[in-house]
Amino acid sequence: MDISVIKSENVTTTGGITIGQPDAPLTSIEFINAACPYCRKWFLKSEEMLTEAVKAGRLKRIIKPFDKDKADLQLGNLAHTYLPFNQPETVMQALSFLFTHQKTWRNDLTPDEFKKYIEQNLNLAPQDNAENLATIIAEADRANIKFVPTIILGEHIFDESIAMPDLNTLLK
Repeated sequence: MDISVIKSENVTTTGGITIGQPDAPLTSIEFINAACPYCRKWFLKSEEMLTEAVKAGRLKRIIKPFDKDKADLQLGNLAHTYLPFNQPETVMQALSFLFTHQKTWRNDLTPDEFKKYIEQNLNLAPQDNAENLATIIAEADRANIKFVPTIILGEHIFDESIAMPDLNTLLK
């Protein structure tokens, strides 16, 4: 990922799903797609460390579900329509489940089957997220963010390939 083209000054802390204390000294903004295998890698390998930093009051996370046109990410776009933006704990549980089980649904389910999968496994219903999701797409476009995951933590921009010791250093 070429981070030199990203205009982080165009990324805001509004929109998305906020986890953690509003006055936490660090903020991460994470553009992700629920069907992206690289987002899965990021989420699962960093989840424990980020959750610990949130619980300690050091980090506020802003998850921005980023709808993409790529064919193999369409079920991720559909999953985003089920996320209750105003219920961050529910969203985190849903994302954890979706990423943990991504290999079982990503390539094997039709959109209608996936809707049933979400409704049965996560007990979620479609949300009125169109405006929120459109705002995230527009923001990513203004910031020239093209790839998922893209994570902005303070002045640092990275993707799933960040080494966990490096992430740990950034979270201190």
